[in-house]
Amino acid sequence: MKWLKRYKEFRKGMHVSSYMTSNRNNIKLILFTAVFSLCFINIYRPFDSTEWYDVSDFAYFIYSFLLVLTGILVIAASRFTMSRFVKRNRLHNVEYFLWVLVEVLILSIIYTIYTIAARPELTWWHFSDVIIVFEQINLKTILIIILPYIVSWLYFANEDKRKTIRTILEKEKTTLPDAVIAFCDENDEWKFSAQTGNVVLLESADNYVEITYLNKGVPTKFLLRNSLKRLSSTTLRNSPIKRCHRSRMVNFAHVEALRKQSNGIYLELDIPNTKMISVSKSYQDEVTEFFLHYKESTEVLDAEIIKKNYS
Repeated sequence: MKWLKRYKEFRKGMHVSSYMTSNRNNIKLILFTAVFSLCFINIYRPFDSTEWYDVSDFAYFIYSFLLVLTGILVIAASRFTMSRFVKRNRLHNVEYFLWVLVEVLILSIIYTIYTIAARPELTWWHFSDVIIVFEQINLKTILIIILPYIVSWLYFANEDKRKTIRTILEKEKTTLPDAVIAFCDENDEWKFSAQTGNVVLLESADNYVEITYLNKGVPTKFLLRNSLKRLSSTTLRNSPIKRCHRSRMVNFAHVEALRKQSNGIYLELDIPNTKMISVSKSYQDEVTEFFLHYKESTEVLDAEIIKKNYS
Protein backbone atom coordinates (compact mmCIF):
# COMPACT_ATOMS: atom_id res chain seq x y z
CA MET A 1 0.00 0.00 0.00
CA LYS A 2 1.21 3.48 -0.88
CA TRP A 3 0.20 5.06 2.44
CA LEU A 4 2.12 2.38 4.37
CA LYS A 5 5.20 2.97 2.23
CA ARG A 6 4.95 6.72 2.74
CA TYR A 7 4.53 6.22 6.50
CA LYS A 8 7.68 4.08 6.65
CA GLU A 9 9.60 6.73 4.71
CA PHE A 10 8.24 9.40 7.05
CA ARG A 11 9.41 7.46 10.13
CA LYS A 12 12.98 7.58 8.84
CA GLY A 13 13.05 11.29 9.66
CA MET A 14 13.84 13.02 12.96
CA HIS A 15 13.33 10.83 15.99
CA VAL A 16 12.84 11.64 19.65
CA SER A 17 16.02 11.52 21.72
CA SER A 18 16.34 8.43 23.89
CA TYR A 19 16.30 10.48 27.09
CA MET A 20 12.72 11.55 26.31
CA THR A 21 11.44 7.98 26.45
CA SER A 22 13.69 6.31 29.04
CA ASN A 23 11.97 4.63 31.99
CA ARG A 24 13.95 6.66 34.50
CA ASN A 25 12.94 9.99 32.97
CA ASN A 26 9.34 8.89 32.48
CA ILE A 27 9.10 8.21 36.23
CA LYS A 28 10.57 11.64 36.95
CA LEU A 29 8.09 13.22 34.52
CA ILE A 30 5.13 11.51 36.17
CA LEU A 31 6.16 12.43 39.72
CA PHE A 32 7.02 16.02 38.90
CA THR A 33 3.78 16.51 36.97
CA ALA A 34 1.78 15.07 39.86
CA VAL A 35 3.42 17.25 42.54
CA PHE A 36 3.28 20.37 40.40
CA SER A 37 -0.36 19.88 39.42
CA LEU A 38 -1.51 19.19 42.98
CA CYS A 39 0.32 22.22 44.39
CA PHE A 40 -0.69 24.51 41.53
CA ILE A 41 -4.38 23.58 41.70
CA ASN A 42 -4.61 24.00 45.48
CA ILE A 43 -2.53 27.16 45.78
CA TYR A 44 -3.85 29.16 42.83
CA ARG A 45 -7.17 27.42 42.18
CA PRO A 46 -6.97 28.39 38.53
CA PHE A 47 -9.64 28.79 35.84
CA ASP A 48 -12.45 29.63 38.32
CA SER A 49 -12.33 26.05 39.60
CA THR A 50 -14.01 27.09 42.88
CA GLU A 51 -17.08 28.07 40.87
CA TRP A 52 -17.06 24.73 39.13
CA TYR A 53 -16.81 22.79 42.38
CA ASP A 54 -18.50 24.62 45.29
CA VAL A 55 -16.97 22.63 48.16
CA SER A 56 -14.92 23.23 51.32
CA ASP A 57 -11.13 23.64 51.24
CA PHE A 58 -10.56 20.13 52.54
CA ALA A 59 -13.03 18.63 50.08
CA TYR A 60 -11.39 20.66 47.31
CA PHE A 61 -7.98 19.19 48.23
CA ILE A 62 -9.36 15.63 48.29
CA TYR A 63 -11.12 16.17 44.97
CA SER A 64 -7.99 17.63 43.37
CA PHE A 65 -5.92 14.78 44.80
CA LEU A 66 -8.25 12.24 43.16
CA LEU A 67 -7.99 14.13 39.88
CA VAL A 68 -4.19 14.16 40.05
CA LEU A 69 -4.10 10.49 41.08
CA THR A 70 -6.21 9.67 38.04
CA GLY A 71 -3.77 11.64 35.91
CA ILE A 72 -0.81 9.73 37.38
CA LEU A 73 -2.41 6.39 36.57
CA VAL A 74 -3.28 7.41 33.01
CA ILE A 75 0.16 8.91 32.27
CA ALA A 76 1.91 5.95 33.94
CA ALA A 77 -0.02 3.51 31.76
CA SER A 78 0.75 5.63 28.71
CA ARG A 79 4.47 5.85 29.48
CA PHE A 80 4.66 2.12 30.23
CA THR A 81 3.16 1.46 26.80
CA MET A 82 5.62 3.93 25.27
CA SER A 83 8.60 2.21 26.91
CA ARG A 84 7.48 -1.13 25.47
CA PHE A 85 6.99 0.45 22.05
CA VAL A 86 10.43 2.13 21.86
CA LYS A 87 12.19 -1.16 22.63
CA ARG A 88 11.43 -2.27 19.09
CA ASN A 89 10.67 1.01 17.32
CA ARG A 90 12.08 4.51 17.33
CA LEU A 91 9.53 7.21 18.08
CA HIS A 92 9.28 10.05 15.58
CA ASN A 93 8.97 13.63 16.87
CA VAL A 94 5.48 13.97 15.41
CA GLU A 95 4.47 10.61 16.89
CA TYR A 96 5.67 11.73 20.33
CA PHE A 97 3.67 14.95 20.03
CA LEU A 98 0.56 13.00 19.03
CA TRP A 99 1.17 10.60 21.91
CA VAL A 100 1.10 13.50 24.37
CA LEU A 101 -2.08 14.82 22.76
CA VAL A 102 -3.74 11.42 23.22
CA GLU A 103 -2.72 11.48 26.89
CA VAL A 104 -4.38 14.88 27.28
CA LEU A 105 -7.47 13.68 25.38
CA ILE A 106 -7.91 10.63 27.63
CA LEU A 107 -7.46 12.75 30.76
CA SER A 108 -9.99 15.29 29.45
CA ILE A 109 -12.57 12.57 28.84
CA ILE A 110 -12.12 11.15 32.33
CA TYR A 111 -12.22 14.59 33.96
CA THR A 112 -15.36 15.40 31.97
CA ILE A 113 -17.02 12.28 33.40
CA TYR A 114 -15.96 13.33 36.92
CA THR A 115 -17.27 16.86 36.45
CA ILE A 116 -20.67 15.88 35.08
CA ALA A 117 -21.05 13.28 37.85
CA ALA A 118 -20.14 15.87 40.53
CA ARG A 119 -22.42 18.65 39.28
CA PRO A 120 -26.15 17.81 39.54
CA GLU A 121 -27.18 20.62 37.18
CA LEU A 122 -25.35 18.85 34.35
CA THR A 123 -26.67 15.77 32.61
CA TRP A 124 -25.47 13.30 30.01
CA TRP A 125 -28.79 13.66 28.18
CA HIS A 126 -27.92 17.18 27.09
CA PHE A 127 -25.21 16.76 24.51
CA SER A 128 -24.44 20.48 24.60
CA ASP A 129 -23.51 20.19 28.29
CA VAL A 130 -21.06 17.41 27.53
CA ILE A 131 -19.43 19.35 24.70
CA ILE A 132 -19.10 22.57 26.73
CA VAL A 133 -17.66 20.78 29.76
CA PHE A 134 -15.27 18.75 27.61
CA GLU A 135 -13.98 21.83 25.78
CA GLN A 136 -13.34 23.70 29.03
CA ILE A 137 -11.82 20.67 30.76
CA ASN A 138 -9.59 19.95 27.76
CA LEU A 139 -8.23 23.52 27.74
CA LYS A 140 -7.57 23.45 31.48
CA THR A 141 -5.85 20.07 31.26
CA ILE A 142 -3.53 21.32 28.52
CA LEU A 143 -2.67 24.52 30.40
CA ILE A 144 -1.96 22.68 33.66
CA ILE A 145 0.03 19.81 32.17
CA ILE A 146 2.10 21.72 29.60
CA LEU A 147 4.30 23.59 32.09
CA PRO A 148 5.61 20.55 34.04
CA TYR A 149 6.10 18.73 30.74
CA ILE A 150 8.19 21.56 29.26
CA VAL A 151 10.22 21.97 32.47
CA SER A 152 10.85 18.21 32.55
CA TRP A 153 11.94 18.13 28.90
CA LEU A 154 14.36 21.01 29.46
CA TYR A 155 15.75 19.28 32.55
CA PHE A 156 16.19 15.99 30.66
CA ALA A 157 17.94 17.79 27.80
CA ASN A 158 20.34 19.46 30.22
CA GLU A 159 21.07 16.18 31.99
CA ASP A 160 21.68 14.50 28.64
CA LYS A 161 24.12 17.26 27.71
CA ARG A 162 26.03 16.79 30.95
CA LYS A 163 26.10 13.05 30.34
CA THR A 164 27.45 13.66 26.84
CA ILE A 165 30.17 15.90 28.27
CA ARG A 166 31.15 13.20 30.75
CA THR A 167 31.29 10.67 27.91
CA ILE A 168 33.54 12.97 25.91
CA LEU A 169 35.69 13.43 29.00
CA GLU A 170 36.06 9.68 29.45
CA LYS A 171 37.08 9.31 25.81
CA GLU A 172 39.64 12.02 26.32
CA LYS A 173 41.28 10.43 29.36
CA THR A 174 44.64 10.84 27.66
CA THR A 175 44.28 14.55 28.35
CA LEU A 176 45.49 13.96 31.88
CA PRO A 177 48.98 15.42 32.40
CA ASP A 178 50.57 12.07 33.30
CA ALA A 179 49.27 10.28 30.20
CA VAL A 180 52.08 9.54 27.76
CA ILE A 181 51.82 9.59 23.97
CA ALA A 182 54.19 7.28 22.09
CA PHE A 183 54.94 8.62 18.61
CA CYS A 184 55.94 6.11 15.94
CA ASP A 185 57.25 6.69 12.44
CA GLU A 186 55.66 5.55 9.20
CA ASN A 187 57.00 2.02 9.81
CA ASP A 188 55.32 1.87 13.25
CA GLU A 189 58.67 2.05 15.01
CA TRP A 190 58.73 4.01 18.25
CA LYS A 191 60.74 7.23 17.99
CA PHE A 192 59.53 9.66 20.62
CA SER A 193 57.34 9.87 23.74
CA ALA A 194 55.97 12.83 25.68
CA GLN A 195 53.32 13.54 28.26
CA THR A 196 50.10 14.73 26.69
CA GLY A 197 50.22 17.99 28.60
CA ASN A 198 53.67 18.78 27.21
CA VAL A 199 52.74 18.38 23.54
CA VAL A 200 51.81 21.74 22.06
CA LEU A 201 51.70 21.63 18.29
CA LEU A 202 52.22 19.36 15.31
CA GLU A 203 52.99 20.75 11.85
CA SER A 204 53.39 18.97 8.56
CA ALA A 205 56.78 19.40 6.84
CA ASP A 206 56.91 17.46 3.57
CA ASN A 207 57.17 13.79 4.61
CA TYR A 208 57.77 14.70 8.23
CA VAL A 209 55.80 16.01 11.20
CA GLU A 210 57.40 18.67 13.36
CA ILE A 211 56.33 18.13 16.97
CA THR A 212 56.55 21.11 19.32
CA TYR A 213 56.64 20.09 22.97
CA LEU A 214 57.63 21.60 26.30
CA ASN A 215 60.98 20.56 27.72
CA LYS A 216 61.27 22.04 31.22
CA GLY A 217 58.84 24.73 30.12
CA VAL A 218 60.79 25.62 26.98
CA PRO A 219 59.22 24.93 23.54
CA THR A 220 61.34 22.27 21.80
CA LYS A 221 60.95 20.61 18.42
CA PHE A 222 61.23 17.00 17.30
CA LEU A 223 61.07 15.84 13.69
CA LEU A 224 59.14 12.63 13.05
CA ARG A 225 58.87 10.86 9.71
CA ASN A 226 55.12 10.35 9.46
CA SER A 227 51.96 12.17 8.33
CA LEU A 228 49.36 14.20 10.22
CA LYS A 229 46.59 12.22 8.61
CA ARG A 230 47.93 8.96 9.95
CA LEU A 231 48.70 10.30 13.42
CA SER A 232 45.26 11.91 13.76
CA SER A 233 43.50 8.63 12.96
CA THR A 234 45.69 6.40 15.15
CA THR A 235 47.99 7.71 17.87
CA LEU A 236 46.12 10.97 18.53
CA ARG A 237 42.58 9.78 17.86
CA ASN A 238 41.48 9.88 21.53
CA SER A 239 43.57 12.84 22.61
CA PRO A 240 42.90 16.59 22.89
CA ILE A 241 45.29 17.13 19.97
CA LYS A 242 43.04 17.94 17.02
CA ARG A 243 43.47 19.27 13.51
CA CYS A 244 42.81 22.96 13.01
CA HIS A 245 44.41 23.12 9.57
CA ARG A 246 45.30 20.74 6.76
CA SER A 247 48.95 20.94 7.85
CA ARG A 248 48.59 21.60 11.57
CA MET A 249 47.32 20.01 14.80
CA VAL A 250 47.11 21.71 18.18
CA ASN A 251 46.75 20.49 21.76
CA PHE A 252 43.55 22.05 23.09
CA ALA A 253 44.88 21.69 26.63
CA HIS A 254 47.04 24.70 25.74
CA VAL A 255 44.34 26.69 23.94
CA GLU A 256 43.25 29.62 26.09
CA ALA A 257 40.84 31.33 23.71
CA LEU A 258 39.37 31.51 20.23
CA ARG A 259 39.68 34.85 18.49
CA LYS A 260 37.71 35.80 15.40
CA GLN A 261 39.35 38.36 13.15
CA SER A 262 38.54 39.75 9.74
CA ASN A 263 40.63 37.09 8.01
CA GLY A 264 39.50 34.10 10.07
CA ILE A 265 39.61 32.38 13.46
CA TYR A 266 42.77 32.08 15.54
CA LEU A 267 43.75 30.05 18.60
CA GLU A 268 45.53 31.72 21.50
CA LEU A 269 47.87 29.42 23.43
CA ASP A 270 48.84 29.61 27.10
CA ILE A 271 52.56 29.60 26.24
CA PRO A 272 54.29 33.02 26.43
CA ASN A 273 55.72 34.56 23.25
CA THR A 274 53.83 32.11 21.03
CA LYS A 275 52.10 33.26 17.87
CA MET A 276 48.39 32.67 17.43
CA ILE A 277 47.46 29.56 15.43
CA SER A 278 45.23 30.10 12.41
CA VAL A 279 42.23 27.85 11.79
CA SER A 280 41.30 27.03 8.20
CA LYS A 281 37.67 27.50 7.12
CA SER A 282 37.09 23.77 6.66
CA TYR A 283 37.93 23.14 10.34
CA GLN A 284 36.30 26.19 11.96
CA ASP A 285 33.05 24.52 13.02
CA GLU A 286 34.78 21.38 14.25
CA VAL A 287 37.41 23.35 16.19
CA THR A 288 34.86 25.68 17.79
CA GLU A 289 32.61 22.81 18.88
CA PHE A 290 35.49 20.75 20.28
CA PHE A 291 36.93 23.75 22.14
CA LEU A 292 33.61 24.45 23.87
CA HIS A 293 33.01 20.81 24.80
CA TYR A 294 36.61 20.26 25.91
CA LYS A 295 36.73 23.31 28.19
CA GLU A 296 33.35 22.51 29.71
CA SER A 297 34.40 18.88 30.24
CA THR A 298 37.63 19.82 32.02
CA GLU A 299 35.75 22.27 34.25
CA VAL A 300 33.31 19.52 35.27
CA LEU A 301 36.21 17.17 36.00
CA ASP A 302 38.11 19.78 38.03
CA ALA A 303 35.00 20.54 40.08
CA GLU A 304 34.43 16.84 40.79
CA ILE A 305 38.08 16.30 41.79
CA ILE A 306 37.98 19.30 44.16
CA LYS A 307 34.69 18.13 45.64
CA LYS A 308 36.06 14.62 46.12
CA ASN A 309 39.31 15.79 47.73
CA TYR A 310 37.75 18.28 50.15
CA SER A 311 34.50 16.56 51.05
